[in-house]
Amino acid sequence: MPPRVTLPPTDADARRIKRSRVVSYVLVVLAAVVFSMRPELFGDPQGQPAHALLHVWRIVVGVLFVVAALGVQVAVGVQWRKGLRRRALGDGDDGSEPAGNRAPGDR
Repeated sequence: MPPRVTLPPTDADARRIKRSRVVSYVLVVLAAVVFSMRPELFGDPQGQPAHALLHVWRIVVGVLFVVAALGVQVAVGVQWRKGLRRRALGDGDDGSEPAGNRAPGDR
């Protein structure tokens, strides 16, 4: 089986990928901040009956931030792959003909 060649992203795709990385990094940093919060920040554990829920919510919110960061990367990756397939089939915005339909001398 021949190896697959992945084309470099277009300028628009490169900007989208860079923005998605920044968003993912911010979400991961927020998750780290939430995970690092100490229960003492929320007051005296004996004075609050629902203090145990603070531990659970801290973990749930941190995991949600991490899952959101992963979701951003997956969504952008899927969108980029769809664009590659569209351009490979000749349905791209540039109006070019797919490489397989050109004469060998034109490639």
